[in-house]
Amino acid sequence: MATIAVLGGGNGGFAAAAHLTVLGERVHLYSRSAETLHMARERGGIAYSGVAGEGLAPVACLTNDLAEAVAGADLVMLCVPATAFADLARDLAPLLAQAGGPPVLLNPGNTGGSLVFRRLLREAGCAAPPPIAETNTLTYICRKQGEGQVYISSLVQHVRLATLPAAAIEQLWPLLSRLYPSLRPVEHVLVTALSNVNAVLHPPGMVLSAAWIEHSGGDFRYYYDAGTPAVAQVMADLDGERLAVAAAWGLTLEPFPQLFADLGSTSPEAGASGSFLRMLRESVPNQFIRAPASLDSRYLHEDIPFGLVPMSELGRAVGVATPVMDALITLASSISRRDYRAEGWTLARLGVPPVREAALALLR
Repeated sequence: MATIAVLGGGNGGFAAAAHLTVLGERVHLYSRSAETLHMARERGGIAYSGVAGEGLAPVACLTNDLAEAVAGADLVMLCVPATAFADLARDLAPLLAQAGGPPVLLNPGNTGGSLVFRRLLREAGCAAPPPIAETNTLTYICRKQGEGQVYISSLVQHVRLATLPAAAIEQLWPLLSRLYPSLRPVEHVLVTALSNVNAVLHPPGMVLSAAWIEHSGGDFRYYYDAGTPAVAQVMADLDGERLAVAAAWGLTLEPFPQLFADLGSTSPEAGASGSFLRMLRESVPNQFIRAPASLDSRYLHEDIPFGLVPMSELGRAVGVATPVMDALITLASSISRRDYRAEGWTLARLGVPPVREAALALLR
């Protein structure tokens, strides 16, 4: 039995806490909000349903005290939006600075999250951060359904995993592969960064469906109903740019429909077809998910500045044009009345030099 500190009281945090508890691990679930954990405390655990079964997961520790959550942990798993990384890094730094501090897993890491998180820890006084692992997407498709309960529609398969530094995979693999047996280790965190699922999956639909979301309050199935030919085409063009950026960095990555199918998020036939429209229509685990109720959503506030902006920056560094990516960043900034390019993870914020060989050397 390992002790896992799960940080985050949202969909992913509740799913991870329930699932890992059911697997027999000791879980410490942390949320800043006492209200978020109130019903789970009253019930004596998290009610869960879906592909992981149905029941009440008696999570060992439900706490609003970060130090209590991390105490004795073998792994600190962040299941939070990237917008929370800075605050958590500041608060975690003194707890992780002790010799032999537990490794960190960013589940997910977005586009370059481990690089950013390492820099934030150092700036907060943790001079020698522990190894940081990141996934290219959350290991669950899930939604909280009322307070203290979560529905898990998919235990995502073959999630890509990398560590910073890359050599730390040998240290972290025994535990992480036990928690998630189908994890697929990749060379380094640039692979997970440029395989960020949400960066391709969310922005086209949000920007092109902005009027529908505002008019209906998100009263439609986001992936299925808004997965129209036009949205699918923009998604395909966006993915072409992602693959071009990856190639310029010396990486050969799968086209997105193939990646999505490998994760178990759409049918194998849809993945093999290369059709983004078919991929969206045949994504059974996502079909129940409703659109955001407004444009004030992490699908913009997270997936643009911490998803597309760093991808665009990585493209600029190696001379790859990303016009569709840049257009989505510009339009999303206008919609939200925010400068996502200024807010986002630039190369400087990633701590990556604009020279390919020097940047790749930092990952090893």
